[in-house]
Amino acid sequence: MITAKSLLAASGLVGAASAFSAVAPPTAGGSVLAGLQSTPLIRASDASSIFLPDLWRSNTPFGVADEIAVVAFLRHYGDDVLPAVPSGKLFFVGVGTGGAAAEFAKQLGVDPNLCFGDEGGTAGDALELRKGFGTMWNPPAVNAMMERNDRESLTALGEAYKAAADNIGIKNLAPEDINDTLRQGGTFVFKGDELLLEHYDQKVGDNANIEEILGCIN
Repeated sequence: MITAKSLLAASGLVGAASAFSAVAPPTAGGSVLAGLQSTPLIRASDASSIFLPDLWRSNTPFGVADEIAVVAFLRHYGDDVLPAVPSGKLFFVGVGTGGAAAEFAKQLGVDPNLCFGDEGGTAGDALELRKGFGTMWNPPAVNAMMERNDRESLTALGEAYKAAADNIGIKNLAPEDINDTLRQGGTFVFKGDELLLEHYDQKVGDNANIEEILGCIN
C-alpha cells in the first residue's frame, strides 16, 4: 500500500528542509502569480489548457472569501497529502504531457482534476524554478528520505511508477527533452492573489517544510 507518508517524502512535495532550503517571506504574489497567470498547464482529467489561478477565488471584497490554494511543482506526482486545505485547492504540477500526468494520477490515486502537466517546463521557467545537473546531487536529503520511509512503501511506490511506464511506455511518461528530468520543484501557497509561502527546491530532496505549509493554510 502506498501511504501518504511515503508519497509525502518521495513525491517531492514536502519533507525535511536541507541546508539548501530557500523559503522567501510572504509577498503580494509578484512574479509567481504572474507566471502562473501567463503560462497554461495541461489538466490530466480532460487535457484542457488551464491557467491555474483561474481555479481559485480571489479579489473578493476585503479578501474575506478569497480561497487558499497550494501549488506544488513536483519532480514526481504524489498523493493528496494535504487533505486539510480548507478550499480543497491543492494542485500538483509535473514536467511532462497531460497524458503522463493522467497516468500518474491513475497509478497513485491523485484526483486528475488537481494534476497538471507542464510540457517543456514552460511554467517552471516562468517561475524560475531551479534546474541543471548541479541541482541533482544532494546525498543528505536522499538519505533522510530513505530513513523516513519503510521498504514496503518505497517498493509500492516503485511498482506504481513501473506500472505507469508499462501502460503508456517510458517515452510517453518521461519528458520529451531529457534535460527536463534535471528540473527541481517548488511549493507556493496563495490566499487569493496574495502569496503566503514561496519555496524553491535548490536540489533533489530540498522540499518545503510541512509545518510551514500547514501554518499558512490553517
